[in-house]
Parts: sequence; C-alpha cells; structure tokens
Amino acid sequence: MDKNTTTGLILIGAVMIAFFMLNRPTEQPKEEPIVQNTKEEVVEKLDTNNLVDSEVSIDTVKQEISQEDSLIAAQLLEQKEKDKLINEFGIFYQAGKGIEEDVIIENDKISLSISTKGGGVSEAKMVEKNDEGQYKYKTHHDFVNEIENPLALFEKKTSSMSLTLEDIDNSNLVYTKDLFFSVHQKTDSSLILRASAGSSDKYIEFYYGLSKGKYDVDFNIDFHVPEDELGPQVDLTWNMLGLSTEKLADDERMICSIMYRYFGEGRDYLSERSDKEEDIKGSMNWIAFKHKFFSSILISEDDGFTSGKMRQRQLESEDYTIEYLTTVELPADEKVPLKFYFGPNDYDVLSSYNNEMEDIVNLGWGVFGWVNKFMIGPIFNWIKTWGLGYGLAILLLTLFVKIIIMPLTYKNYVSSAKMKVLKPEITKLNSKYEGKTDKNASMKKQQETMALYRQTGVNPMAGCIPVIIQMPILFAVFRYFPASLDLRHQGFLWAEDLSSFDSILDLGFEIPFYGDHISLFTLLMAASTLFYTMMNSNQMTPTGPGMPNMKIIMYMFPIMMLFFFNTYSSGLSYYYLCGNLMNMGIMWGIKKYMVDEDKIRTQIEQNKKKPKKKSKFQQRMEDIAKQQQKKKR
Repeated sequence: MDKNTTTGLILIGAVMIAFFMLNRPTEQPKEEPIVQNTKEEVVEKLDTNNLVDSEVSIDTVKQEISQEDSLIAAQLLEQKEKDKLINEFGIFYQAGKGIEEDVIIENDKISLSISTKGGGVSEAKMVEKNDEGQYKYKTHHDFVNEIENPLALFEKKTSSMSLTLEDIDNSNLVYTKDLFFSVHQKTDSSLILRASAGSSDKYIEFYYGLSKGKYDVDFNIDFHVPEDELGPQVDLTWNMLGLSTEKLADDERMICSIMYRYFGEGRDYLSERSDKEEDIKGSMNWIAFKHKFFSSILISEDDGFTSGKMRQRQLESEDYTIEYLTTVELPADEKVPLKFYFGPNDYDVLSSYNNEMEDIVNLGWGVFGWVNKFMIGPIFNWIKTWGLGYGLAILLLTLFVKIIIMPLTYKNYVSSAKMKVLKPEITKLNSKYEGKTDKNASMKKQQETMALYRQTGVNPMAGCIPVIIQMPILFAVFRYFPASLDLRHQGFLWAEDLSSFDSILDLGFEIPFYGDHISLFTLLMAASTLFYTMMNSNQMTPTGPGMPNMKIIMYMFPIMMLFFFNTYSSGLSYYYLCGNLMNMGIMWGIKKYMVDEDKIRTQIEQNKKKPKKKSKFQQRMEDIAKQQQKKKR
C-alpha cells in the first residue's frame, strides 16, 4: 500500500472509534430493593419533622415524606384530629368542624339570618313595608338620607346565642356556638338545623318557624341524646350589643333596659342608665332586651325560666346603646318550646300576646300610667283615625285635654282671683310685722293672716287642689310622647322627626348639659312658659319676705327647661308649647267673660261682716299659740 491509502485507513478507523465512544449507553444504577416503613417508623419520621401537629394538612405531609408513607401518615393525622375533636366536643365531635354559612328565613314582617355555626339567630331585620312599598322601619340615618334599607335590631359580629351542654363521658362542657349544624329542612319561613352527637339517630335539633303577619318566631330545641350521655340541665346564653337606630344614641340609653316578667306578677325591669346584674328567682315568663322603639324578647309559655341571671351594661358609643345578656336554665331531657319576638314596641301588638308584654312600653308608674292608658292613649288613637298629620293630632289632643280639665282650670283661676283681691290687705299685714323676727311676732302674724282668710271666706289652698289634680296629666305626657312609636319618623313644620329633637342650628361644639344644637320647639316652649309665669305672677299674693325668692325660682324654671328638653322629643316640647298657649287663651277668656273681680271684691267685703265660726284646725292653732306665749312668760 502506498502512503495515501494507509493514511485514509487510519482516519476511517479513528472516526469509527469516536462514533462508538460518543454513542455508548450510560450505565444504569443498581436497583435497591423496596423497603416498606413500619407504622412506628412513619410516626418517628413525622415527629422528627414536626408534622404530627393536626393543624398540618395531609397535602403538606405528602410533600414532606415519601409516597409510600403518605397513606399511613394521613390515617394517623385523621385519628389525631378526631381524638382532638373528641377531647374538645365529646359526643358532638362530628359537629366540631364544618363550613359556616348564613341561612335566611323571613315572612312579611321580619327576616332572620341564622348561622350554621352555633345555630343561633345572628341578625334580625324589620322588612315590613308600608302602602308605598317602602320599608316601614328604618334607622334615622337611612330615613333622613332616603336610603331603602330595613332596620336591624342587632348584628352578627356583636351578638351570640349558645347552649352550654355537659358531656357526661368526658366530664367537660360543650358550647353549641362552636358546633357546626347541618341544614336538615328548609322553607322560606322555617328551618331545621341539627348538630350530630356521634350517629345519625343522636343529635340536637333547632327548629325556627315564622307565621305570616307575626313578629314572633317559634324556637324549639329537641334533644335526641340519651340521658346517660348528656347532663340533665342546659344553660341558654343570649347576649348582644343593642344597635343605635335613632338620632342620638345617648337619648336611646335613657329608655333601653332589660325588662322581664314572672308568672303571676307584673312587668319589672333593670333600672335605665344603670350597670346592673340580677339573678332569676322563680318562674319567669319572658325576658326582653328593650331598645327605644323595638324589642328582642325570649318567651317561655310553659314552665318558664326558673334559674339564671340578667345583666345590662351602658356603652359609650355612637353606634351601640347598651350590652344585654341573659343566661337561663333549660331541661335537657325533653323538647323545649320557646319563642322569640323581634318587633316594634307597639302597645296594641304586644297586648295581643296576653302576657303583659305591652307594659314594655313604659307609660309611667301608678296614676301616671293609668292616665296614659285610659285617657291620653285612647284620645290620641281616636284622633289618629281622622287621617290628620301628627302635628295637628297633637294640637287636637292638647285641646281635648284642656276641655276635660276646664272645670279645674276655672276653679283654680277663681281662687287666684280671690287671692289677688286680697293681696293689698296681705301686703299691709306683712308690712306690720316687717323686721320682727321673734317667734312671738311670727305667731301673731300667722294668727291674723288666718283670721283674715276666715273673715273673707278665702281658702289659700283652694287653688292648689286643682293644680295637684292636673299634675298627673302633665307628667303622664312626659312619658307618653318619648315612648310613642307613632311619632317615629313623623315630621311637622321644621321638625323632621317628632320622636326626636328638632334642630334649627348645629353649633359645632358641645355646651355642657345643653348639647350641640338649638331646638326651636324647646326654645318656644320655654319662652311661652316664662310668659305664662309672668301672667300668673300678678295673681300671686306675697305671704312673707321669702316670696320674692319663690318668684325668682319660678322665673328660673323656664331657663332650666331649655337645658332639660333640648335633646328630648320635639313632639313633647310641641305639646307643652300648645298647652301653654291654650292656658294663656283660657285664662284670658275666663278673666274677660267668666270671672268679675269687682263682684269677688264685693263678696269678700260681705263675708267680713258675717260672723264666722272657728274651725277645729283654727281653734287648735290658736290654742298652741297661747300655750307657747304662756311658756315664754
């Protein structure tokens, strides 16, 4: 072979060797035999990697350990989670976890939101509509801003309802607010919830049912749990922060409180504006969380609540009024029928329940309540049927009341006229003893004053009796108008809401004891009271040097009313304004057409000439005076 041939063969050989070297297959690793870890080894691996915590998800575990161990790990974690739920919830461990949702049921009056976590009513709204198709009850904010939202009595985040159960096997307490209920049955106006107690035939059932045209809710608790697994008594705890729905939260607090009634007794309550707690002793018919114009009430129509407590606490907030809480004891061995009432403090509606719930509308105690129930209320309700505005209705109510008490007003004015005629002689008698401060002179002045009254036939107390009789009416309306649901969101003239204060000027700053606004109705009422006082002062007869101080007090009273009534119901101030104007008109009419002071003066002079027999009281006063004079000698 020549040189070129030899070189070509060498190159071909080199290319072939390089080709085989580059395409040689990689060496496969030697397979190890598959070894299945034991359950104990998986547990050790989980502990070492802090994966045994039940809060760690199964997916996380699968990422941290081998595929072969994940099934065992999942079983271990599921068992550990079950053990934890059993330890916390006992026989209700299956209800210890779930998904929370809010279920809505409603009728034409109210709408309830019920949470599957806890099974309690988490929100109650007033969805009743008026003839115009708008919500009948709204918050003051929504009313003035013309926003169509139904009024809510309480909200989910600040309310709670829960049963406290005793698990006998675990000897621990279980709270239903922590359990997840399943929806067993639902319609538009009813709902059945169940919390499992370990098997399909053991559970606690809550039934809620609404009826058309009603504000109450049937609430039945059914215990499908053996007696040996659940304690004999169950506590129902219900609490909420009352939502402020009116113009001024602090004004609402003056009326908000917990009210209640024992079977066979009248309505009682925890004092308004107080932080107070009271134990339940006896058989209680109902417990009401009273808001200003609405109430949330728990009712037991059968056995009542025989044990528990009630508590209220004042809040310093513009959004909430007071904190309500009650805990009542229920039997756990049977079906427990209860009711809720979520609705307005309407006297007629509450009366229909025949359990004295109408007394939640606090019309005053004793005679003041009677005046409102049997006089003010019926007259006002009758006038309302005429279809007039509420401003005119209050005006006519005032007129009817003045007509009814006209005989008393006339008698009071006649007595005042007699005292006015006698005023010069009383002034002369006071001047006679002016500067004499000894007891003897004081006694003689009293004797001569009594003798003058006896001779003239004038009784200085005659004018007080009609005033005393009229006082219950004056104080009764003080309770009636602030509690009247009818005035809520009813406007008149410049007042947008007669149930709250009217404001013609917002000051932008707070005046102590007065407020941050000027109420025109209050201003007019105070001015009319001052003018009426000035008219009456001419009828007053001074009886001594202390009388000028009394006049100052009378003139100070209208100024005090400015501070007291500035944040009160404008309907109340308007009523008193109408009353003052009518009183001045009646006084003018009586003086001009019914009472002749000249005739009174002539009659008094004739009475002086007639012999007068001393009364036993006058004789006794003279005897006491004579005995005191003898002792001094």
